[in-house]
Amino acid sequence: MQLRAIKYLILFLFFCTPLFTIGQINDYTVRKCYGYQRDSCPTSKNIYYKINDESRSALFLKGQVSATPFTIYNGRDYRISMCWDHILGNEIKLKLIDKDTDAVLYDNSTDAYSSEFEFTVAQTRDIYIELSVPGQSANLTAEGDDGIIILEKETEMGCIGVLIEHMITPTKGF
Repeated sequence: MQLRAIKYLILFLFFCTPLFTIGQINDYTVRKCYGYQRDSCPTSKNIYYKINDESRSALFLKGQVSATPFTIYNGRDYRISMCWDHILGNEIKLKLIDKDTDAVLYDNSTDAYSSEFEFTVAQTRDIYIELSVPGQSANLTAEGDDGIIILEKETEMGCIGVLIEHMITPTKGF
């Protein structure tokens, strides 16, 4: 009888343990920021644009700068749109930077911090899409006691999504 009860207990723990671990997942990394670009960024009204698999979203702090590599191809039009949690401010900076020369190909700070940009590519290039969040994160103070360091958690953070759409450049003229 006791052996049977132990078997049931083991089976119960085996099946319930994954449920306990899933319940402890961070809200920002799994539910909130995952797919944020799909759920929150506006898509083009042009039916020929297709969503690019390189679209991204991530958790950002105020004052953070981050870049992701991207290849743009000759003969394609691209549309890049951003969306973000408003706790991060109103002016998220977007730059497109040539990977080989570090030349800034586009900077939305010269375009009234536009959250959308469309362009045609005349030459295939590797670029970086760089995002800068305005502001400054709170200073984290470390307090130590017997070698244990505790840092205050940053509370002014939010998701940023970068939705990239592409299409074949339409033929112009006759």
